[in-house]
Amino acid sequence: MEQGLRRPPLESERLKLRRMKLDDAEHFSRLLGSDEEAVMRMSRMPWPCTVEAAKDWIELRIRPGGHLFAVLLKRDETFIGCMGFHGPLAEVGFGYWIARPYWNRGYATEAASLVLAFARERGVRRVTADTFMENPASARVLEKAGFLCEGTLRRDFPERGGIKEVRVHTLELTSGKQAFCNRRR
Repeated sequence: MEQGLRRPPLESERLKLRRMKLDDAEHFSRLLGSDEEAVMRMSRMPWPCTVEAAKDWIELRIRPGGHLFAVLLKRDETFIGCMGFHGPLAEVGFGYWIARPYWNRGYATEAASLVLAFARERGVRRVTADTFMENPASARVLEKAGFLCEGTLRRDFPERGGIKEVRVHTLELTSGKQAFCNRRR
């Protein structure tokens, strides 16, 4: 790793983020195994979320070029979700999942600040993220993290039944601009 860059784990007041590992698949299965609604808010996690399905999902995201972190409560290292980015440093895709028992507590926003600071340190210039139209809470998290909503697009999500309309969010890591999602692409 380049000199001067932070190495995981990343820490905030309440959270610790460490590199994701295949063994974390058991947490996914436990927290998502009976929560189809939460799985459907994720773009690519298979339903049902079994340990094997989660291992396959994790394995694709921890390959070179991917930075996927387990999100843990700092006080007792309870696994509560994941967050990360992937792609060439000029523009990376960003995504996250926080387990339902931990929603509405600010954990996603707090973790995003850590991951985005790490991305900036790695030389990432632009970050993109999509949110499903029926998931305004994720759009709010991205807005709090500084993303601009550029509008909507239709993308293919075979795991979700095909073409879906999504909000497209971007963040220039050299800019602090914010805006609301009010224009179609």
